[in-house]
Amino acid sequence: MAAVVGVVAGAGIGWLLWSGPDSAASDTGVDDAAADAAGACQAWQRVPEFGALHSGGKEDTAWIHFNRALSAAYLARTAAELDDGYQDLSEALQEIEMRLKTFDIKGTEAKAAHEKVSSLCAGLDG
Repeated sequence: MAAVVGVVAGAGIGWLLWSGPDSAASDTGVDDAAADAAGACQAWQRVPEFGALHSGGKEDTAWIHFNRALSAAYLARTAAELDDGYQDLSEALQEIEMRLKTFDIKGTEAKAAHEKVSSLCAGLDG
């Protein structure tokens, strides 16, 4: 039992150190939409432009980024369900989700969708 408590405590401390104590994503409230939106944007920051996903021959790495982007979309959806103020972020990431699921990640529209999410996330920082 002590080992389980130690592992859980270590994971929690690791999360706080990684995200930082002042990060909105480090909040633990179950109804904290801001924490979910911040978490979505933190994940999104590590998703490269779509052009990098289909060129370079690293299929395993591309799937990691696909999964990260889909996870961001789910977190943003949760944030919007808790607070309508995150609806734009949620809708932008839902477009990303659809593009990823249909592999529609090439072209100017895909690039614009990527930039829109990045812009919305940048707006949450300030």
